Amino acid sequence: MSRIARIYIKTNSLSYYHLISHLQDELPMLKPSEKEKLLSLLQKLSLSFFVKILAYAIMGNHFHLLVKLQPPPDNLPDEEILRKALLLFRPSTVTSHSPAWWRQRLTDISTFMKELNQRFSQWYNLRYGRKGHFFRDRFRSIRIQDQRASLAVSLYIDLNPVRAGLSSTIDGYRWTSYSSRKAGMGSWLAPLKEELGFSLRDYSEALQEMGKIEKEGKGKVKEGQRPFLLHAFTYRAEGVVYGAEEFVRRFLTRFSFRRRYKFVYQGMVLA
Repeated sequence: MSRIARIYIKTNSLSYYHLISHLQDELPMLKPSEKEKLLSLLQKLSLSFFVKILAYAIMGNHFHLLVKLQPPPDNLPDEEILRKALLLFRPSTVTSHSPAWWRQRLTDISTFMKELNQRFSQWYNLRYGRKGHFFRDRFRSIRIQDQRASLAVSLYIDLNPVRAGLSSTIDGYRWTSYSSRKAGMGSWLAPLKEELGFSLRDYSEALQEMGKIEKEGKGKVKEGQRPFLLHAFTYRAEGVVYGAEEFVRRFLTRFSFRRRYKFVYQGMVLA
C-alpha cells in the first residue's frame, strides 16, 4: 500500500492546512474521557506553537484540524520564544537549544502533530498498560489555498459528527470547534470573525445551509434558491491540496507529483 502524501511548505508567510490523524485499525473507538484528554492537549500545544487552531472535530477513530501556520515576526524577542517553549517543555530541554532553534521548531507543522500524537499515545498507553503505536505512522496534511477556502474546510470539519450520524444537530456533539464556540468555551481558538470573516451567528447559518445542501444533494438546489452564502465550488486533489482549479493545478505542477489526481468538487467557497 502506498504511503499517504503529506504536504508541508516551509515558509515565512502564513499558510493553511487541513490535518487528519487516524488511530491504528485494531484500537477501540475513543471514549469521552479520551476525547477530552486529546482536546486538552490540543489546547496546550496551541499556546506554545505558532499554529492557530481554526477548527477541529475529534471523532471516534480519527480527528480533523484546520490550522493556520503563522510564523513569528523577526522582531519578536527571544525571551518570548523561550517563554512559549517553557509552556510545553522542561527548562533543561529549553535551555539546551538556542532561541533560533525553538523559533523554527515551534513553527513546524510536523513537530506540532508529532508532539500532539506522541503525548496522547503515551498517556493512553500508560493508562491502559499498553505498548506500541497508537496513531498510524503518517498524518494527512492538505494545503488550503486561502481564508475563503479555509472557511469551506472549517464548515466541512464542524459538520463531520452530523455526517457520521453521531449527532442530529450541529451543536449536539461535544468535541467540535463549533460546539466549543457555541458553549462559550472556544476562547483558545482563533477568533472566528478575524480568521474566517464570519460572526458565530453567520457561521451557524452557513453550517445549517451546507448541511441541508449535503443532505438534499447539490444538484437539487436550484440556482434561484441557493443560500446567499453559496458562491462557487472549489476543487481538490485528494489528500494533497484544496482550492480554486488554477491554484490546485499550479500546486501539483510545482511539486511534480507522479500520481495523476482526479479533480473533484469539494464543499463550497463562500463569498
